Amino acid sequence: MGQPFFALRDRGRVRPVNQDNALAVALPGDRVLLLVADGVGGARAGEVASAEAMHAAVAAVREAPDGTTPEAALAGAIEAANQRVFSLSAKDPALAGMATTLVIAIVDHGRATILSVGDSRAYLASGGTLHPLTTDDSWVEHQVASGAMTRDEAERSPYRNAITKGVGVDELLDPGEIVRTALVPGDALLLCSDGLYRLVPPARIAETIAAHAPEEAAERLVALANEGGGTDNISLAIYRRS
Repeated sequence: MGQPFFALRDRGRVRPVNQDNALAVALPGDRVLLLVADGVGGARAGEVASAEAMHAAVAAVREAPDGTTPEAALAGAIEAANQRVFSLSAKDPALAGMATTLVIAIVDHGRATILSVGDSRAYLASGGTLHPLTTDDSWVEHQVASGAMTRDEAERSPYRNAITKGVGVDELLDPGEIVRTALVPGDALLLCSDGLYRLVPPARIAETIAAHAPEEAAERLVALANEGGGTDNISLAIYRRS
């Protein structure tokens, strides 16, 4: 039997480079760290932004003093990632303007703590259903919240990929509210970029996660996204509670 967690990224069928990064690793104390980052920026900048944000965030979590709460560890991770990407962008003209989404979670004895920036998402897969846990930092999400646009209109909008908040955009970043959820045995936590959730229906994602161990589920979900056109990079991280 494999690990209860797995991460995978794929270039997809259209994009020339993969600007996504994904990670799932064990932490001391039987905890697990999951992360997905979807970079934006010209040339190699998006790829650099997502990779640097991931490395900075993971280092911050690993270096947090003993006794640091998951909430404080994630806040520190987002701050470290933002400082790293913003600093590199300011110093190197080739990287100017780069940024990345970031959704990051710590699972600690059946409880997940999640923080997100941008439109990469966290979902709870439970009882054969996919439940969204995070809210996109996006223009269309603001339109839906204000009543100016329906959810269906938002999904079809040509501006649906326009994010209103990103790691590395500004020197200071308010990541927003922490999300917490309990995981009962059989539940799974999914973090993913829009290259997955825009191309694979929620019911199919939930069905796939329920039927397979995390590694095989991740591989099948990437295949489904590519079968759906593979129009974007695809990244995901899955944890299932046994």
